[in-house]
Amino acid sequence: MNPEEFFGLDEELGLAPAAALLADTVELAPPRPALRARLTARIADYEKIKPLADVRPHDGGWAAAGAPGVEMRQLFRDKATGRATVLLRMEPGATFPAHRHGDDEQCFVLSGDIGFGELVYRQGDFVVMRKGTDHPEIRTEHGNVLLLVVGRNEFV
Repeated sequence: MNPEEFFGLDEELGLAPAAALLADTVELAPPRPALRARLTARIADYEKIKPLADVRPHDGGWAAAGAPGVEMRQLFRDKATGRATVLLRMEPGATFPAHRHGDDEQCFVLSGDIGFGELVYRQGDFVVMRKGTDHPEIRTEHGNVLLLVVGRNEFV
């Protein structure tokens, strides 16, 4: 008999409920003063440098970006200006519709390729589209991941 069956636990939860019950049986002990002081100092140090955004790869956050095979992940939005830093990911052969830029848009190609009109950009290329630009349809042959800095109402 496995532990889940023995304890009558939910298969999805695994041993977490049993571990919680076990933890409830242990009497709490206050930390030693030196340890408490070190932890308090570390928390204070972190608060001094606490980032405005802290996004990790395992956080998820990819969402459909309005075209088949195109996803977006917002990394940061400046509430004061409305500007956002986003990742845009396109599957091989995907396209993104033509659109008008409401603000300057910065694009750095992290991987793959992106093209519009006769222009093709590849990994390591950087391009800035001016506010008011009518951007033709965007396409990718091999797929890509782009780092974009966009204005209010652009993509997000």
